[in-house]
Amino acid sequence: MAKQRSRSKPKSSKAKSKSKVKTKTKAKTKKSKTVGRKPKPKPGPKTVITAPRPGLFSAAATVAMAAVAPLPGPIGQIIQIASASPIIHFNWPQRGTAPPGYMKGMALVYARVYCKLKAGDDAATAMAQANSGDNANDALAWYSQQFAAVGMSNNSSGADTLRHLFVLMIGLGMRESSGRYCEGLDRHANPLNDTAEKAEAGMFQTSYNARTASPLMPGLFSQYAANPSGFVNVFREGVTAKPRDLENFGTGPGVEFQKLSKECPAFAAEFAAVGLRFKRGHWGPINNRAAQLRPECDVMLRAVQSAVDTTAGMCAAVQ
Repeated sequence: MAKQRSRSKPKSSKAKSKSKVKTKTKAKTKKSKTVGRKPKPKPGPKTVITAPRPGLFSAAATVAMAAVAPLPGPIGQIIQIASASPIIHFNWPQRGTAPPGYMKGMALVYARVYCKLKAGDDAATAMAQANSGDNANDALAWYSQQFAAVGMSNNSSGADTLRHLFVLMIGLGMRESSGRYCEGLDRHANPLNDTAEKAEAGMFQTSYNARTASPLMPGLFSQYAANPSGFVNVFREGVTAKPRDLENFGTGPGVEFQKLSKECPAFAAEFAAVGLRFKRGHWGPINNRAAQLRPECDVMLRAVQSAVDTTAGMCAAVQ
């Protein structure tokens, strides 16, 4: 199970006290040196980003986003939709803005999976099934109140539920890896999960032992191992992979799983998407509901969906 990382320790009250004393001293000194000078204008109020209200983004806004002048080709059209979305500039709590490639890549993965759903693919159909009510295993059931709060219903199987699952996944990827496709072992875990079965890998910090949740997951592993096409060139934008990121642990299939999760981000996304419906306990940010749902993601993915439905050759291009 991936665990959340601790970013920084709070300062002690003693340290805060010293800091205040130093600040006051500097302020007095500065004041004495600037006598006779014109005072600098006070800065204006800070801009505060607030969560959009349910229903804030209308169907018209979705169509407008889909109608943004596309780059050449179907894949370029999806990338342009993601680039025009406000979510690409959103400041995720404790994580900052996502790498540009993360949002663009996730938009492409959603286009691929939506095409698979339209074709009757078993894994995509499982991802898109209605809220099962199984709080212990189904992330959509576990997050039912949070989805209701932002106006996303998962009561029916189909494209809406699939899209909402991807909204949750985008938030999960930001918590687990800050949107870094190449993220490796969580070296802060205690105990350290440095075996082939348990070593976390990829954007969603999934480990090989999650495969037991559903027979669909080993099937996805086999399919992508045979054809590792995962939009990695898109996901790379804004990310520099470090040697320690690319280090894999153990022996056997688990090592291949870690490698594929980093080199083929679409695989990591599809594998995690199925896992979230059958074994949500695998992900710490899901268990404590730290993965955030952003309505902007739903608007972006709805525009992607519209592009798939209206653009000839789109499904062939994203496969």
